Amino acid sequence: MMAKDLPDIAALRILELGASNYFKHEYPERTTQLWTGTRLPDRSLFDGLATPGKVMAELSAARRGRYDVVIAYPMRYPGYHPRHWVYGLLRRPLQPWAAVTRAFGVSLLRLYDLPIPIVAIDMDDAFTLSRPGLFLLDRAVAFLKRELPADRWQALTGSVHPHIATFRYRNSAKWRARIDNLQPISLPQWMIDPAITDGPFPQKTADLFFAGAVHGNSTLRSDGVKELDRLRAAGVRIDIPAAPLPHSEFQRRMAASWLAWSPAGRGWDCNRHYEAALAQSVPVMNYPTILRHQPLADGVHGVYYAPEPGGLERAVLAALSDKPRLQGMALAARDHVRAHHTRKAYCDYILRLAMQNRTPPATQAAEADCAGPA
Repeated sequence: MMAKDLPDIAALRILELGASNYFKHEYPERTTQLWTGTRLPDRSLFDGLATPGKVMAELSAARRGRYDVVIAYPMRYPGYHPRHWVYGLLRRPLQPWAAVTRAFGVSLLRLYDLPIPIVAIDMDDAFTLSRPGLFLLDRAVAFLKRELPADRWQALTGSVHPHIATFRYRNSAKWRARIDNLQPISLPQWMIDPAITDGPFPQKTADLFFAGAVHGNSTLRSDGVKELDRLRAAGVRIDIPAAPLPHSEFQRRMAASWLAWSPAGRGWDCNRHYEAALAQSVPVMNYPTILRHQPLADGVHGVYYAPEPGGLERAVLAALSDKPRLQGMALAARDHVRAHHTRKAYCDYILRLAMQNRTPPATQAAEADCAGPA
């Protein structure tokens, strides 16, 4: 489809279903958000709870032309899972119907053949797909996943297949089409301080900054802290706050450091990758385990290291040996993140993707049971 034939994304009307509200944040006037989660956001950031009546009314309106695109965030657990009822009732005891039913909101897309594109977005930390959202591999024109394994077939582990998908799945035309629909997406950024991001290059008073949970988190972090101790003993200026910082102070301290250590946590993709760049610091990341959207390039926007012992130390010492190069990398990383990883860039990319891949809605026949191969 030629660019001149695409609708203007600035005019698109959006129906957002799920427990995230990026589009309602960014485009509140033209987004209707129906919330499925148990923990409610600020009242201005959703338009109603995703009870069957409300969802079906809006999907009927979408079929009549009220909306141009549907954004759907799959649930981690099925709507009938007791956790939805328990937490929902505890938090909204005076709305028992909404507490029990709103977790089914996204699943109601099964019932509607819509004349507009659906985009599914899985922002979970897990590298696997949750079973409740599998039907969207057929329904959606694109299924975006933040923690998308380098071998996309591994996303089926535990939900479609109890182990790694076998050749029977991998040779199935239907499952290959579903896997081809999986694409990476990143974490969008919006807590941006223009004085730091757009200001002059910060004065550096530390060589490496790290602020994040270690105990009870990734083994990459507990292993890496030992290497930071050795770097400090070798004379590297390490800034590790003793307690959690307010976000403004977190940004300021990171901006005052040449490097910001950003190891994987529960998932590989991490806000700190992008926050460091927006603070004009260079992120130091372990080699990626996932496919990435508009990645920070090694040696251009960031420093990557091998997770085996000594990898972090070697990478940090090599990077600090050339400060002029680090300054150029910090500026390149800032510009790259500003162009591709802010919340507006995130939303606009997804809207363009939806318009570029518009196809007729899936039929019931195409929406086969996702429990096994064709």
